[in-house]
Amino acid sequence: MNKKEYREYMQDKRNSLSPQQMKEYEAQIADRVLQSSIYKAFDHICVYQAFRNEVACDVIQARAFADGKLVFVPVTDPVSKTMDFYRITQETEWIEGAYGILEPDGERIPLRDRALILMPGLVYDRNRHRIGYGGGYYDRYLASHPGNVTVALCYPFQIIEDALPFEPHDILPDYLAAPDGFIGDM
Repeated sequence: MNKKEYREYMQDKRNSLSPQQMKEYEAQIADRVLQSSIYKAFDHICVYQAFRNEVACDVIQARAFADGKLVFVPVTDPVSKTMDFYRITQETEWIEGAYGILEPDGERIPLRDRALILMPGLVYDRNRHRIGYGGGYYDRYLASHPGNVTVALCYPFQIIEDALPFEPHDILPDYLAAPDGFIGDM
């Protein structure tokens, strides 16, 4: 399959999940992340606002607030094709942003420290190659902000055995977090 076919196939598969299945998987993935030494090592956590049946970060976000960590979300600019992370609080108000994804409203404080970045995607292989939606926002951000640690959150069926097509500029997540554990050297 090519990237377009993988995207269509995986979006259909994700869309077939029941709300109950999604919640169960999300709870298991959140537990894996929250119990990891990676999560414990960072004071700055970047989450994302899930859409299109992506693995939600809600449990991780709530725990990060409870643990006194600083939490950030991505905001994209479709004109410049850039993305940056901005701090949120439990009182943050939200507006619909680019692509229909919620963004923080009001003053935006950008991330300027090393962080644990949780990232979405559609399909992964066991070598951590990733196919997202094709915008390249995470690749560009990570290329210009080295030193962060990335964890892609994924349902178990999103990790396939076949090697995915990839480009030299694609940046692999450091880890994949699925309900049954992590892929990547810890």
